[in-house]
Amino acid sequence: MTAGLHPFRIHFHDPDLSPIDIDATDAKAARDIAAERRSVSPAAIRKAKVIRDNANG
Repeated sequence: MTAGLHPFRIHFHDPDLSPIDIDATDAKAARDIAAERRSVSPAAIRKAKVIRDNANG
């Protein structure tokens, strides 16, 4: 992972679209990339969450 990028998991309103993991500089960039990759409008995205490492393994 490049410095400045953070891992995001993007969830969609449509249950037929599985979540997608994307490295991006911020949530807006992650949403834009996900919308482009899945060929959906940005409004189709339900949430963008930062993926955090689990400290307890």
